[in-house]
Amino acid sequence: MKPIRLTMTAFGPYAGTEVVDFSALEASIFGIYGETGAGKTTIFDGISFALFGQSSGAERAPEDMVCHHAHATDLTRVELVFDLGSERYVVWRIPPQQRAARRGSGTTSQSHEAYIFRATGMALEEITEDNPGEVLAEKKVGAVDARIEELLGYNARQFRQIILLPQGDFRRVLTASSDERSPILKQLFDVGLYETFVAQIKTRAATFARRISDERIRRSTLLGDQTEGQLDETIRSMTEEITTLDATIETQTKKSDEHQKAFSAGEALAQRFNALASARNDSDALRVEGETVDTLRARLKRARAAQDVLVSEAASRTARREHAGASDRDREAQDGFKAAVSAAELARETLKRTAAKHVEREAARARASELRRLKEIHDRSASLLGELTSVQAATSAAEEAVTKASNKNAEADSALSALRELQRQHPQHVRALQNATAVLAALEREEEALGRFEAAVARRDRQALEIERLVGIHESSKECLVSARSAFAHAERDLTEIQALHVARKLAPGEPCPACGSRDHPDPATGDPERRGRHDEFERAGVALRSVEDDELAARTSLAAARATLEERQAEVDALARPERDRPALAPLLAEARETAARLGADTRFAELDAKLTSAETAARGASADFEAAKEALSAAKAAELAAQTAYDTTLKDVPKELRDGEALSRALRAAIDDRDTLAAEHDAAVEGEKGAAVTLAASERAATIAKDQLARATESLSNAQREFADQLQRAGMDEETFRDAKADADRRTELEDQISGYDRRVAANAERLRGLEEEIGDRSEPDLPALRAARDEAQSALEKSRDDRSRLKGLLDSRRDLRRKVQDLTVAINDLEDEYGPVGGLSDLVNGNNERKVRLPDFAIAAMFDEVLSAANQRLGPMTDGRYQLLRPEITGGGRQKQGLDIAVFDGNTERARPTKTLSGGEGFQASLALALGLSDVVQRNAGGIKMDAIFIDEGFGTLDEETLNTALETLYELTNDMRSVGLISHTEQVKAMITEGFDVEATPSGSHIQRRNSTV
Repeated sequence: MKPIRLTMTAFGPYAGTEVVDFSALEASIFGIYGETGAGKTTIFDGISFALFGQSSGAERAPEDMVCHHAHATDLTRVELVFDLGSERYVVWRIPPQQRAARRGSGTTSQSHEAYIFRATGMALEEITEDNPGEVLAEKKVGAVDARIEELLGYNARQFRQIILLPQGDFRRVLTASSDERSPILKQLFDVGLYETFVAQIKTRAATFARRISDERIRRSTLLGDQTEGQLDETIRSMTEEITTLDATIETQTKKSDEHQKAFSAGEALAQRFNALASARNDSDALRVEGETVDTLRARLKRARAAQDVLVSEAASRTARREHAGASDRDREAQDGFKAAVSAAELARETLKRTAAKHVEREAARARASELRRLKEIHDRSASLLGELTSVQAATSAAEEAVTKASNKNAEADSALSALRELQRQHPQHVRALQNATAVLAALEREEEALGRFEAAVARRDRQALEIERLVGIHESSKECLVSARSAFAHAERDLTEIQALHVARKLAPGEPCPACGSRDHPDPATGDPERRGRHDEFERAGVALRSVEDDELAARTSLAAARATLEERQAEVDALARPERDRPALAPLLAEARETAARLGADTRFAELDAKLTSAETAARGASADFEAAKEALSAAKAAELAAQTAYDTTLKDVPKELRDGEALSRALRAAIDDRDTLAAEHDAAVEGEKGAAVTLAASERAATIAKDQLARATESLSNAQREFADQLQRAGMDEETFRDAKADADRRTELEDQISGYDRRVAANAERLRGLEEEIGDRSEPDLPALRAARDEAQSALEKSRDDRSRLKGLLDSRRDLRRKVQDLTVAINDLEDEYGPVGGLSDLVNGNNERKVRLPDFAIAAMFDEVLSAANQRLGPMTDGRYQLLRPEITGGGRQKQGLDIAVFDGNTERARPTKTLSGGEGFQASLALALGLSDVVQRNAGGIKMDAIFIDEGFGTLDEETLNTALETLYELTNDMRSVGLISHTEQVKAMITEGFDVEATPSGSHIQRRNSTV
């Protein structure tokens, strides 16, 4: 990469736009000169920032590049034109900053932006802001950074190692101790890959070792005090014992089944004897119930006879209802006739009264006509009233408009004065906002670092609490394990005891013991042999013990893993720098900075201030003109109102004053019309009422005659129905009281019939049941169930004991087999883990320093790369010192072996001895430092994939060198130009200026620094 032109605007100390045209230089080596603080290193910052968004030393953030000398309207921006082989590229970069708003005079936030263009084939003067070339990536900083790194083949850190040489760092590298040199070299060489590999392989090996240890502990815990061989012998012995018990159980099962069949047959015969006795009791009860059924049969007979009389009874009730209805209708008809006579007389009287009001009706018609005429006059004046109302409203509106125009005129003058005051305050506001933004950015970076540190501490503390919790769980699980082992031993003793009791119950004097065969029984077991469930308790205790053992092992394993995690969490905390301020100290500063920045940023008073001023001035002029126009409109409105009032009063002179109001006149007219219509309607209603009353009277008279005839016919029908009912009762042989009793049963005939037929069916069924049971029993006698039950229970007890013995042994055998399977699985797992751990553990020991040289892999990598640097440096140092000096790493003897650290010694060809670098003179030390810096550049360049560097910059003072040493150093730099490299160096000494005349001068002024190209002829 070879820089061609650098353009900086409002960048660092440069308030304006400064252009550094490297292509105009005639020599390949040039200097950048100026007083301390003028901004010489800022030129290197500009190149580094344009390419990577970072300063040349990486110690300043992008927003720190903004120039504080510049005006708020000037946008900080850097452009770099550079060549890469035969290709030419242009990079623009804008750091985050507060800039002037495009509208108005406020400020807004500018985000970080970057652009890269291809300008191959374009002359330098053709590259402008409007014509930068072909866009490769724009705006998105990440995309531009990735494209630049892809083109260059190195990143910002490598750029600072191989192009921008921080000479002072290599002077420290030259004279530092081995321990001091190691972190410096780690910054220069990226050994993060080795550190990551070492950490990963160490973690992996530790994981394998921890897993192997955990599995061995689990296997040892499962086996307890026995060996795997002893476990296998126990399983074989138990298997043979279970085989013997299986044969015994088979014989006892057949015997128990025979006794069970005999007992079941006896139970079935006993049930038949019980059923026969029950059937005979049911027969006696049915004979007693027969007397009640005979009564039901008599009631059913009477109910059937009453059914025939029910029709006549219903006809008699119907005739009685119809007679009562006819009597009611006759009475109502007579009452209606009398009422119609009275209504006819009243209608004739009303007609006479209304006929006498003829004069009153005529007067009402005349009053209504007069008011209608006045209403027509008033309606004709309505248009004049509308005109009057309109002009009155116009007058009121004009008065209101004058008031509003006056207020607006005053408001416009006030607003204009306020905006002119803001215009005077605006520059101070912009400066305050820029300062607040810079302070906030620095505090937020500090807060982010504090957050990372607090998060790591919190993770460590949470892990410590987790360990406390797991310790409690482990202690609890150990207590549970002790309790479970005790319960299992107790259950095993109880089971053994109950088995002894079962054997003791079978012992007889002189008979052999079924367990040992002895005929002597000096001390047989005693107790309750009927206690049940001992085997189930033993099984449950065994299952519980295995579960608790698994829980204790899991708790112990979890605790060990948690402690390893705590060590990792503590390492994370130790790797982070401890913050200078804690959160209580930082929080108020950060809150104050945020509040200040937010308050200043949210102040919208200055937004679009110029436009607001122009608008306010225009509004003030308009408000004044509107006020004058409103006053003229008010005078014209008052004149129009006077003319409209005069025309309206002239038209209404014939209308009485009390009726000039439209509503009052309308009410009077409606009242007159209502009075006239009421009198006419009253007379018409009287005429119609008299006619209707006469018609109603004739109809009532006809209705009374019809009702009387219907009553006579109903009386005759009632007499006939009553005679028919009496005849039916006589034929049925019942009086009315007997009929009423039988009629109640007539509705329940079905129920009575069901009761009787049900009884008959039960009698027949009972007889059939007695016959069947007597045939099944025959001549057999009742069985002796207690004796049969005792024989069955004895056989089942013997079988149950044998089964309990087998179940106990089977449970123990399954437990031992499960234990053997788990132990075998653990052995296989341990062997597999040890096979995997072998190479991983060996490699972990090797890279973590457990080797012959006691050197870790990252340190070995640093030493190897450092040897390359020393070799490349010696290729520079030899010619500079006429072959006198060579840099080397001395061997240190200790502990019976030799090793090399990171110390540097210088071999002096004159004395043929090595001595410390601190013994070199100032000039010799600079020669060694420069050789070391150039050697680093060469090594990094080779390790970066053979990338060819077209330029190198050295930021170092040369003022301490004598003329001869300086000449030698510069000759070395001139040799670099033979490789087609451009060499730029920074100095403020006159001696270097005189020797290297080509370059640039940086001049600092109160308003900002400026760059000028030097005249090489001077």
